[in-house]
Amino acid sequence: MIVLSIHYHLRPGGVTEVIRHQHELLTAAGITHRILCGDNPSELPAEVEPCLDYAPAPQNLEDAAAHIERILMAHLPNEPALLQFHNPCLGKNPGLTAAVTRLARRGQALLLQHHDLAEDGRPELLAALEGVDVLYPVSNRIAHGFINSRDRQAFVDAGLPVDQAHLLPPATFRHDLPSAPKDGPARVLHPMRGIPRKNLGELLLLAAAAPPGTQFMQGSRPQQAEWQALYETWRNTAESLKLPIDFDVFSRGRDAAYARSTHLVTTSTQEGFGLIHLEALGQRRVLGRRIPALAEDLRDFPQGGLYDALEVDGVDFPELPLTRQLSVIAKVNAGAFDPQVVAGSGKMPLSVWLGEQLNQRIPSAAPLIEASFSPVALIERWVALASLLLSSPAGPVTRLDRQMLTAVFS
Repeated sequence: MIVLSIHYHLRPGGVTEVIRHQHELLTAAGITHRILCGDNPSELPAEVEPCLDYAPAPQNLEDAAAHIERILMAHLPNEPALLQFHNPCLGKNPGLTAAVTRLARRGQALLLQHHDLAEDGRPELLAALEGVDVLYPVSNRIAHGFINSRDRQAFVDAGLPVDQAHLLPPATFRHDLPSAPKDGPARVLHPMRGIPRKNLGELLLLAAAAPPGTQFMQGSRPQQAEWQALYETWRNTAESLKLPIDFDVFSRGRDAAYARSTHLVTTSTQEGFGLIHLEALGQRRVLGRRIPALAEDLRDFPQGGLYDALEVDGVDFPELPLTRQLSVIAKVNAGAFDPQVVAGSGKMPLSVWLGEQLNQRIPSAAPLIEASFSPVALIERWVALASLLLSSPAGPVTRLDRQMLTAVFS
């Protein structure tokens, strides 16, 4: 059995980490795993075809799709292989999206792994896909994989057959971290890129409200040119206010940053799953923002350090305009204001809540959770699904009703 994973790129980010982990697990299990992408600045062994990277909608979609199809066919092995596409319908390369349907009509076994969705609050990406005739192909030899229950149910509600909708959450990530020191200043790692949905301003807010001596570490800067200016705004603001945040620490060693940490923090407003919860299991306490859409999948994970909102005069911090966010951060840093943490039905000042949370260093053990998300469980699901797809006969290719899917998310 051969699994060929295809993604736009292997630049830093959650999907790259999933592919990295998958490559390690499949290789260790004796399953041949190859990676094909449009750009590879990582150390992962991958074949690079630039036409697979992010690209706007081409003038001639069918020509672009046919070109990408030929490229992909040239990489197919002579023996049966499962092609796994990560986020193929996200609108980041409409030519690739159209090429997937062309492969489906050839009878190729496909797993379309949806980490993020254009329909879920990304109107500019959805608009880029307007010229794609078949956005979500449906057939006997196609499976759609989802990393959370909400997205899977949305597709089923929009007409995807239940037996072709598979919940495939990531497995537990292990960094083999040393135990967090029981005393001394807290070192809080924000293991994320500085992109808008990671809500970086809230990290500055937490740093401004934290007890003296606390140190925050921000993971990595964004790769996209359009997000550099906002990232620099946050970085310059932190510097001018002398906030205890070290930016882009992963550029100096990812594992070292995890090892230095006493806590992990998430401020994201939108995630496909939330890898931070898997990374932290049994090793670090997780603090930060709870994402309602993931409540079902994360219900058994430790929840004690999560809040529902950070209220500023009754408005949740991410909903404030940028100028107001900057003003609030400065006031909190000066000790002139203290936002309210909303957690369940209770409220308390942010500085009080944060002080209590940072004093807790021992993560909650979760052996049952680890069993459910274990690498062994992931490999078993993978092998079963790949065997099913490769043994299924080819059939007609139909399409999911994209209007119904968009309506589910509206």
